[in-house]
Amino acid sequence: MHHPQIGRKFLLEKGERKGVLLTGNEAIALGAVAGGLDIYLAYPMTPATSILHYLAAHDKELGIVAVHPENEIAVANMAIGAAFAGARTMVASSGGGFSLMQEAFSLAGMAEAPVLFILSSRPGPSTGVPTYTEQADLKFAISQGQGEFPRIVSSPGSVEEAFYLAAEMLGMVWKFQTPGVLLTEKHMAESRKNVGINVEKVTWAEPLLHKGGKYKRYVDTASGVSPMLFPPSDELINWSSYEHDKLGVTTENPEQIIRMHDKRRRKLESIMKHMKGMRTVNVFGEGEPIIFTYGSTTMSVLEALRYGNIKARVVQPIYLEPFPVWEMENYRGRESMVVEQSSMGQFASLLKEKAGVNAGAVIKRYDGRPFDPVELANAIREGI
Repeated sequence: MHHPQIGRKFLLEKGERKGVLLTGNEAIALGAVAGGLDIYLAYPMTPATSILHYLAAHDKELGIVAVHPENEIAVANMAIGAAFAGARTMVASSGGGFSLMQEAFSLAGMAEAPVLFILSSRPGPSTGVPTYTEQADLKFAISQGQGEFPRIVSSPGSVEEAFYLAAEMLGMVWKFQTPGVLLTEKHMAESRKNVGINVEKVTWAEPLLHKGGKYKRYVDTASGVSPMLFPPSDELINWSSYEHDKLGVTTENPEQIIRMHDKRRRKLESIMKHMKGMRTVNVFGEGEPIIFTYGSTTMSVLEALRYGNIKARVVQPIYLEPFPVWEMENYRGRESMVVEQSSMGQFASLLKEKAGVNAGAVIKRYDGRPFDPVELANAIREGI
């Protein structure tokens, strides 16, 4: 397969690079570039800010454009406009800025705009504790935007996975023309680690393209995914925030409303079908107990198990929406626990709601600090 990204220079040479020292944010930035990123837009907000700094510092080497608009509302709306023009686009913020992007996120859902959003969590609510870590934005991420439309949400469990997942997510939003959220947290975003990356393992994000004839932006298809066309063109290209017909023309006709709702629902079904052929869950170790976790807490759990010489199976869902329930069937009714960084047990609640997994114990930390491996090992022993 041809890899256009190999021509990009900075840290993206052909072949595997071992021992590369990267933060989670740098890995996300480089992964997105490897997947075909054209433009990055962001307003600074810790702990997402360093993605903007990194991409702005290396924009020429990476062959991308980095833009700092006046606020997060402008960021999200400019990203949709850039996607309309055919640019592979990514934005990032923390919870407060992401809140300002809600209306544009729903616009992306209605317009079927492929934009990748990075949500880099801090302890909240409101300003919260800007320079510390927490996983309290989980339900916020999977419920982003009003109305019913497909959302793709994932969270990397390591710095290396952050590189590959950013590229994969960029491909997913362009394949299915819907907004996606890569959810991370300060502990992952700003921690630095030696990783191995290989640009040749990354695929280039490609949309379904119009092949000729009269163009209908929202033509109904079995998959729910309509071909894309970009300007300049003699054909009408109409993206709409209002409910619309196949051409993108505003409608309040009840039959048309139903048709477009059904189209977007079929797209969700297509996403789930596609995900069944992907790696959506990581499993480490074997036997019981089973420890469910996600995001950067995965690294903390694995370190605690090594320190305590504890045998357990660690299950880390990479994708959180749509939730890979088909991977969870074998874990129902078995001895299990959850480790997460939220005071209300959001991940444990999600597992119960989506997959029918009811953990016997939930180990939580919510003081803004990551888990200490010694303390976590002791807590796991007590919970077994």
